[in-house]
Amino acid sequence: MAVLSSTHPGTREERSLREDGAYPRWAKILHMGLVLAVTFELYNSLAALWFANFQWFPLHVATGIFLTFWLVLCWAFYLGTLWGRALLWSWFFPAHLPAIIRDLRALFLGRLPAAGPVPGLSSLWQGVFFLGVSFVTFTGFAAWLVLEGYISWPGATHLGLHAMRLGTPLLAYLWFGHGFMAFFHALRRQPLWGIFAFWRGA
Repeated sequence: MAVLSSTHPGTREERSLREDGAYPRWAKILHMGLVLAVTFELYNSLAALWFANFQWFPLHVATGIFLTFWLVLCWAFYLGTLWGRALLWSWFFPAHLPAIIRDLRALFLGRLPAAGPVPGLSSLWQGVFFLGVSFVTFTGFAAWLVLEGYISWPGATHLGLHAMRLGTPLLAYLWFGHGFMAFFHALRRQPLWGIFAFWRGA
């Protein structure tokens, strides 16, 4: 694993994104898994919360277990590779606040923020969404383990239920926002759909 610079945080990560702005194949595969699993889980959670529809609940549980392990895999790749750490850096580095403010100002003037893994509003949105999905999924998985009798963790079921009830509408908002922004970027002929072409790339 490469050692990151401590004097100039993000320097190597930023160079990695600039030199390889295209998503590597493993990142595309991880993204595809997240898109499918998170979309299905959000649909089922909203159906249960708003319409008391539990028709697909057994499949919801199975998909939630899959998503838990998929997220662990995502975090492992993001933290364990230079490109992945570059992505996390573009999401969470505090010095990117000016870029976020610049994108917000441009958005109010009718200009879309920059797309892709670069510092700014788009990256912050993706980072918050990924953290939210991770928190709701992991707490839900812990609650399921308690309900099934695999572990003993007082309060885990309440934490999981509250995380789902409060987190699902917020995550749905972030999901729709992310999707609509991607659609608008695509209308401007910006090459976003390559992230789904996991048969291409290194």
